[in-house]
Amino acid sequence: MQYLNADWYKKNVHPRKVDGHKKTFGHVLVLGGSEGKGGAPILTSKAALRAGCGLVTAYVPENVVQALLCVAPEIMSVAHDTQRFLSIDVEKVDAIALGPGFGTDSTVHDLLLHLIVTYPEKSIVIDADGLNVLSQNPQEFDFLNQNHILTPHVGEFSRLMGDQFDSLKVFEQAHAFAQEHAVNLVIKGKNSRVFTFDGEIFENTTGNSGMATAGSGDVLTGMIASLCAQGYLPKIAACMGVYLHGLAADTAIQHQSQASLIASDIIEALKLVMNDER
Repeated sequence: MQYLNADWYKKNVHPRKVDGHKKTFGHVLVLGGSEGKGGAPILTSKAALRAGCGLVTAYVPENVVQALLCVAPEIMSVAHDTQRFLSIDVEKVDAIALGPGFGTDSTVHDLLLHLIVTYPEKSIVIDADGLNVLSQNPQEFDFLNQNHILTPHVGEFSRLMGDQFDSLKVFEQAHAFAQEHAVNLVIKGKNSRVFTFDGEIFENTTGNSGMATAGSGDVLTGMIASLCAQGYLPKIAACMGVYLHGLAADTAIQHQSQASLIASDIIEALKLVMNDER
């Protein structure tokens, strides 16, 4: 067991290139949003930018585009449409975040399968409804690889495991799952743990109960994708994202209560965390 703390972070963080430009720091593609869940990909997209990548394109419902532009005009957007998705040059993006608020219809499944099969070398963070459609098609676990990061809470992980799930052996099963399917797995919760494709286990030391709030997981998804886009190995990006996510929440509650914390507060606190820790 290794612990995600300030010492671990300082040993693994890359110095930011002083002569870099927006493409130097990577391009994240966010796929998400559906009726009533348009806020999820907005949080993911904004968190990705705050975590340091240079470009974000959000693939969201047409009725979410205006809201996205109002909240973060720096984010590019493409309205949901299968034909438009096929026209996106996925080769030009450096990391993908798939699932926040996306729904579980056949289109979502088709996109997920298309990406993990066609672009096995691409860093992909799979969360929320991405995990739900994956759990409905366990035969596709075989397409997962070390460039993929799954970020379930215990309930989502139970769906991935199906009838084999044992609530008393969550971490043991997560450790085995990550190695069996050669994937990186984040089990979210108090002292979130990261299980890597090659058998390592990391336990986080940051975070507080205020993070148990809607959208917190969407923020983490964007952060991890952003770190992948900046050149971190997926397993390191998962660990670093978990650590910084909790650290930002701890920073935010220095000025407010844990009960009042919302996901947007975590994003805003990133500007302090990223500056102080690099």
